[in-house]
Amino acid sequence: DCDGVTDEEAVDATVWYYDADGDGFGDPASVAYACFSVPDDYVGDATDCDDADAAISPVGTEVCNGADDDCDGDVDEDSAADAATWYLDADADGYGDPGVTATACAQPAGYQASGDDCDDADAATSPATTESCDGADNDCDGAVDEAGATGETTWYADADGDGHGATSATLDACDLPV
Repeated sequence: DCDGVTDEEAVDATVWYYDADGDGFGDPASVAYACFSVPDDYVGDATDCDDADAAISPVGTEVCNGADDDCDGDVDEDSAADAATWYLDADADGYGDPGVTATACAQPAGYQASGDDCDDADAATSPATTESCDGADNDCDGAVDEAGATGETTWYADADGDGHGATSATLDACDLPV
């Protein structure tokens, strides 16, 4: 156009996008045009969704932080790198089933952080329950009717086998000890 400036506002100029955070992805709202060279701090990719944070870009790792770290339009999706494992609590006793899990940033309804329930179909069975003399592992510790269980009987040692125990040698247990 003979104005003394070469290639300004050329119709075939390449569009470049300002990359303020230096992550290789530019801001689609901040453009420059150039014909033969890339302007300083500009890139050809306009897919950065937060050009003020180098950790946020289309190749960013999604984490549970309330931001769209990978620029896919979703925030804190279940596949986030630091998403927690949650355990289904079908009996609503505050302890989840270690065999039924979900991964998510936020606690899903009906799930717990603890997967320590040994019987998620019975709200009376959980790590918070006191062991009872009933043939079941009420407190989920892996033992059945162990010492200290509610309902224990006091047993007396019968060293001479006469059917009568000594009051000086007792043992509290759910079942008759040997």
